[in-house]
Formats: sequence, C-alpha cells, structure tokens
Amino acid sequence: MADITLSPAERDRLRSELESYCATHFDLELEQFDAEFFIDFIIEKLGPAFYNAGIEEAIRTHIAWSDRIQEEMDVKKIL
Repeated sequence: MADITLSPAERDRLRSELESYCATHFDLELEQFDAEFFIDFIIEKLGPAFYNAGIEEAIRTHIAWSDRIQEEMDVKKIL
C-alpha cells in the first residue's frame, strides 16, 4: 500500500475540523499538537481501511464500466 500523505493545507483543514468536532461533541479543546498526533494516529491505524475501501470501489466501478463497454461492443457486432 502507498503511504497516505496529506498536503500542509489538507492537514490544516483536517486539524481544524477535528478541533471543532471535539469541541462541539465532547466539550474537549484540542491543542494544535494533540490534533496533529490524532490525525497521524488516524492515518496510521484507520487510513489503510479507508484506502482499501476506496480501491475496492474503484475496482467495482472499473468492472461495471468494462462490462458496459463489452455489452455496447457486442451490440455493434455484424452478424
């Protein structure tokens, strides 16, 4: 599996979202470094599951489109 990397802007956005979520739902104020470490944990421990789910969805989509193309090509055959 490829490493999951985020741009600095994406990390900042996720950190802000995480800080806001924790404050709203848990009445918990995360400091910047706490949020950064939590994001790293999510990427390391949960990221692979989401990554693999995305790959599986891409495979299903590819198969569906390939089947549709095959059907279209079959219709165009000269008998």
